Amino acid sequence: MNVDFSTSDLGAENVWYDAGTGRLCLSAGGYQNGILLAQIPDADFESATPIGRFSLGQYGAVVVCHHKDGAETWLPVDMWLPDGFAVKAGK
Repeated sequence: MNVDFSTSDLGAENVWYDAGTGRLCLSAGGYQNGILLAQIPDADFESATPIGRFSLGQYGAVVVCHHKDGAETWLPVDMWLPDGFAVKAGK
């Protein structure tokens, strides 16, 4: 099966953290994917304090990580597309 799904088509409807797998997951219509939260570099987050919850922002275009200190980190939902978030070897 070939999938033709572009960034402009992706508007997330739901976001959740799966503690069993360590994946931050989202769904958009019939599309669902998860990325390993631990693979996102700490430097990409706006705060070093723990994340207390997740929500969607900008009409489903971003996942908002709400840190315990009130800071927010916004992650674009295109990270959840195939090859949208790839960790390079050695980094």
